[in-house]
Amino acid sequence: TGDLQLVHGYGDHSFRISGNRYSGSVLLGPRKTAIWTPPANPADLKIDDILPGLGKALPPLFILGVGGAPMDPMNDLAHYLREQGIALEVMSTAAACRTWNVLMSEGRTAGAGLYAVA
Repeated sequence: TGDLQLVHGYGDHSFRISGNRYSGSVLLGPRKTAIWTPPANPADLKIDDILPGLGKALPPLFILGVGGAPMDPMNDLAHYLREQGIALEVMSTAAACRTWNVLMSEGRTAGAGLYAVA
């Protein structure tokens, strides 16, 4: 898997990704992890909270891990991403971490925003 960004652990408001520890929430690309400061309430998330961390090459899929419980997709965010050709999947942070690792092991291209959990 080379330098693929794989989630090896999460909790205590941090993530262990490919041997590095990140405090707080993170944005992931297949080969890049960045500290992320999203709004406290995922329902307040806007596209400008995500795009800067994704870079120029937008992924075909964006996974949003929103903490402990999944929630309804944000309509404005989902609509904008769909217009850009990006599918949005919203789930718990735990499920998002598992899904991310499966996608990376399959060689898929995706992005993820993971809210830190206790």
